[in-house]
Amino acid sequence: MSKRAVVAVDAGGTTIDAACVAADGDVIGGLRESDSPASGTKDEIVNEFARVIAAARARAGAAARAAAAEVVACGIAIPAPFDYAAGVSHMTHKFRAINGVHLGRLLQAATGWPAYFVNDADAFGLGVSWRQLPDTKRFVALTIGTGLGASFIEDGVNLQGGNGVPPGGELWDLPYGDGILEDHVSGRAVVASYAGFGGAGPRSAKEIGDLALRGDPAAVEAYRAMGAALGRGLAPVLTRFAPEKIVIGGHIARSLELFLPAMEQALSAAGLPAPPIIASAPGNMAIWGAARYALARGPAAG
Repeated sequence: MSKRAVVAVDAGGTTIDAACVAADGDVIGGLRESDSPASGTKDEIVNEFARVIAAARARAGAAARAAAAEVVACGIAIPAPFDYAAGVSHMTHKFRAINGVHLGRLLQAATGWPAYFVNDADAFGLGVSWRQLPDTKRFVALTIGTGLGASFIEDGVNLQGGNGVPPGGELWDLPYGDGILEDHVSGRAVVASYAGFGGAGPRSAKEIGDLALRGDPAAVEAYRAMGAALGRGLAPVLTRFAPEKIVIGGHIARSLELFLPAMEQALSAAGLPAPPIIASAPGNMAIWGAARYALARGPAAG
């Protein structure tokens, strides 16, 4: 008997990752990465999505064990704002050409499979729950990159409110300082802080992280400031939600050692014993999360 599988996609502004994932978590044929069509026309965006989905399925078909897998759906992790149930994008900062377009309907027509959409940060949390922390009942998953994403997981399910969870399960727009938390916890926040502490020249967050590891004072302070802001901003939320763990992913997570001490110190100063704070495991957790989401909703789910 064939095992159920889906084609999972992690759609970002820079790249689109795709893989065929079986119901047992097996990635069949490996992960495929291609350039994102985020700035393209409507047809270019839709055609590229369809192409990467077909390519992931073709790679799975070439794998020796793929004969035993039956693809039943597509799972797509994509940023907000997006009507995930309807499959309609409302983004204007990327994928602008499909704003208001029924992407789900177009992809089903192009691929023959139903498409299920999930917020990319929520997909990350679901992937962590499935592949990294299957025995952890309650945790917060954060993605720190261009912006700040969050997922509140309880019993393998994303919570969107209640039980101490902020509305929509969002943290990026929490009031903080003279703005919002994302202004202080993100790649652009690190870049701005580095300049504010006297850092020379335009730098990326990764370059600033490399400088911090070499002891550059401005770079060290930029990451320390982000960690302190993250701890202070999270403290009221963590007090209410009481997670067992905090998992951090995204590009900035590679520099966790640079901001973790300041984050833990800020939590402690707020009177909150910090739960274990760990980096996400290797691999694209959003791919597994998008797959898990689609498998729970696709044909013959259950």
